[in-house]
Amino acid sequence: MTEAIRAALAYAARGWPVFPVRNNPDPAARKVPHTSHGKDDATTDRAVIVDWWRRWPSAVASIVTGEPSGVIGLDIDIRELGAADRVRTESGFDSLDELGISMLVETPLAHTPRGGCAQLFRWPGHFVKTVSGKLAPHVDIRGDGGSLILPPGPGRYWDPHLGPDTPIAAMPAWMVVEDATPEPLPPKLPLRRQRLTRYAEASLDNAVAQILNAPAGQQRDTLNREVYSIARLARDGVIPVALAFEALLLAALGMRSYDPHRPWRPIEINKLVRAAFTDGLARARRAERRRA
Repeated sequence: MTEAIRAALAYAARGWPVFPVRNNPDPAARKVPHTSHGKDDATTDRAVIVDWWRRWPSAVASIVTGEPSGVIGLDIDIRELGAADRVRTESGFDSLDELGISMLVETPLAHTPRGGCAQLFRWPGHFVKTVSGKLAPHVDIRGDGGSLILPPGPGRYWDPHLGPDTPIAAMPAWMVVEDATPEPLPPKLPLRRQRLTRYAEASLDNAVAQILNAPAGQQRDTLNREVYSIARLARDGVIPVALAFEALLLAALGMRSYDPHRPWRPIEINKLVRAAFTDGLARARRAERRRA
């Protein structure tokens, strides 16, 4: 019995429905199943699996993710982009790091051909959307309706310290990607009917305009500066805190993504706005204590 069929049977024994995928040494190649209906043919039936791998002994095993297996996959990739003379490397690890997401999770981890990895998490008991690149560039979530190729295969192997027998960790909350796409920000704020002084309204409108119109390369600094400034006004009672935060967050969600390969992500924007807003409120409190 080959290593490939032993692995496929072992996954099936865990309750993970399996189906065979063509063995292609090119990591960038499309993943093509051997069976007619791909993941819809997946099974845990030992006899069926043995027959498949007798027919296609070089096939690699792919499992169905989501509710059928109880497994969610986080697929992190590393890619080389650009022309031959101007190749640049982009990494899903860097994308997650920019969002402040730690990869230090004790859960099964399989290494993938281009230097990336796939982490396995427990299906949380509700629908998890399968998405590519929506959480962060070069980061895919393999949830309900998805599938994930597992070792062995070209360049695929289990981490020696986090193999398939490692207890599967709970899926982190940040892996949930909402379907809703932020609507363009209305031209005038405030969004709620609240009475503001002319100074407060002008300050908030100006901050929103600065955020929406921030040029490429200056968006993060502009966002931090304007959110911090308005948070201090909110702390002083000039603008209601909830209204200030809502207006700033909506403005940030409306920022243009100048680089189509690294678009602004809602989870990233939410984190930046909350951090700057909290900092503005905290600094104001510290200044107030010093004056006292």
